[in-house]
Amino acid sequence: MSTTINVYPTNGFMPLVERTRARTQELFQSLLDRYRVGATIEVKAFYPSDNAEIRYVDKDVVWEPRMHLGFAYWINGRWDSSSWPSCLPVEDEDRICEEDLVYPFESKPEHLGLWQIVEEFEGLLPPDRLAKVLEQDHYWFEYRNFGGPAVASTGYGLVAAALAEASEGIIASFDSAFDCEHNGETAEEFLAWWGERQMAFYGPGRFKNADR
Repeated sequence: MSTTINVYPTNGFMPLVERTRARTQELFQSLLDRYRVGATIEVKAFYPSDNAEIRYVDKDVVWEPRMHLGFAYWINGRWDSSSWPSCLPVEDEDRICEEDLVYPFESKPEHLGLWQIVEEFEGLLPPDRLAKVLEQDHYWFEYRNFGGPAVASTGYGLVAAALAEASEGIIASFDSAFDCEHNGETAEEFLAWWGERQMAFYGPGRFKNADR
């Protein structure tokens, strides 16, 4: 089972994939340097494919709904692992319908037609911020494979933070990627603890080379 981190934007800005990649790399290198790991990380954005040939994302490509990518993490010139960010549209089936108003869902009548995420964030986010989230037509979904290496298991959170920075978004997970008390955090709030927690869990030595 994989774990996922979602980013819900509050503006309509679609960043360059290159901006996300570069910021993720910057955040990761800063983390490694802070813990004196003595390693250099390179992040590469690519298109997932069953073909042996890897096709990297051009620097002028902008995120768009239904875009599914891989972010490969290279430590000291060797590939270590990858995580898998996607930009997903908010579709009709994501909205609360009349069937959701009755048992067992029992959604609030005033939520009819709204994006289902309203029920996760109502009471958690200020009303004006929640309204901005609900106005959007897309969000990002980033996952890593269950039990994956320390590098990808840390990097996917940094990808989420980079996307949240660019979109003034909020970060959340509904499958225990982290404690639910952190749902609704901004990139700044998330970054205040994410790297430290990952380093404490895995230990700096797990980030030194591609032997994991």
